[in-house]
Amino acid sequence: MGKKTNKKKKRRRVKKAPIIILSLILIFIVSASILGYKYYSLYVNGGIKADNDKGTDVNISIKMNTSPKEISYALEDANIVDNALFFYLKAKNDGVTKNFKAGDFILNTSMSYEEIINTLQSTGQSEQLKLLVKEGETQEDIARNLDDMGIVTYDEFINACNNISYDYKFLKDLPTDEARKSKLEGYLYPDTYFLSENDTAEDIVNRLLRRFDELYTEDLYKKAESLNLTTDEVVTIASIVEREVRYSPEKSIVASVVYNRLEKGIKLQMDATVLYAKGEHSDRTLISDTKIESPYNTYYIDGLPIGPISNPSIDTIKAVLNPADTDYLYYVVKDDATGEHFFTNDYNEFLEAKEKYIKKFD
Repeated sequence: MGKKTNKKKKRRRVKKAPIIILSLILIFIVSASILGYKYYSLYVNGGIKADNDKGTDVNISIKMNTSPKEISYALEDANIVDNALFFYLKAKNDGVTKNFKAGDFILNTSMSYEEIINTLQSTGQSEQLKLLVKEGETQEDIARNLDDMGIVTYDEFINACNNISYDYKFLKDLPTDEARKSKLEGYLYPDTYFLSENDTAEDIVNRLLRRFDELYTEDLYKKAESLNLTTDEVVTIASIVEREVRYSPEKSIVASVVYNRLEKGIKLQMDATVLYAKGEHSDRTLISDTKIESPYNTYYIDGLPIGPISNPSIDTIKAVLNPADTDYLYYVVKDDATGEHFFTNDYNEFLEAKEKYIKKFD
């Protein structure tokens, strides 16, 4: 009796095995389907990325004879693509892997696979057109440079700056005063950009604004708030400092002069604002220039100009947000070679230093 019972129990255990195996197979199929759908999305949509992701520009250098697979994995390492294998398979399926070119490329982490593939088939950065936006240049300077390069016309760039809306946090509360000369002045970040002949004015403006957005971090927003300043006021002060100062260690000192004069209700009387109001670059400011009736001329108006007068670097912006602790109210150039200034809080000392500087030209 005991032996027969054991045999029946054994048979029942054997019958359960196919059910367990089928369950495991079902779980595997469901998991594979979910994973497959995820990777299908990577393949079709060019990566699983947030819709509002503005992305980050990344420099990618591709050497001669680099295989398409090696390129794919390099893109994955740089976070340009989510999955190297599926990027490679898409490029291979599209029949374009042989068209990838060597060179230096700027790719953005928000780009789709299609956009990346198209870029890698274009000529590398070394043969692209290079736009150098220098610290302290104006919107009009950039427009003229682009026109000279034959990328977009002066009018196209100015129109893209003044008449097209861009979705960036720092632009949301921008003053809309019609007297403001250039809408995006101060936010067209100075850097080196590599362009193609197919770039539109709007594309270029977006590149410059995106760079500002990358560098003007949340910490800087909070720092400005702690100083009771808007982003536009910070950029306006930085734009003046950028044009006034050549000797970098003095940026935070000149920023302190701006704050000290504002606090005491003294006109800023910064020559750089006069030249912006005048609309031309010059080494010297004439007395007649200081009388120009413009909301940008700080000899004519009280307080800050109506908006930025140039496009400042992030270092200058940080200097403005971290001003030196001084009581200086005046400064004058003391060394033309280095651009260093003499600083004082005494008006008579300022006049003496100014007279001494002017005599150098007699």
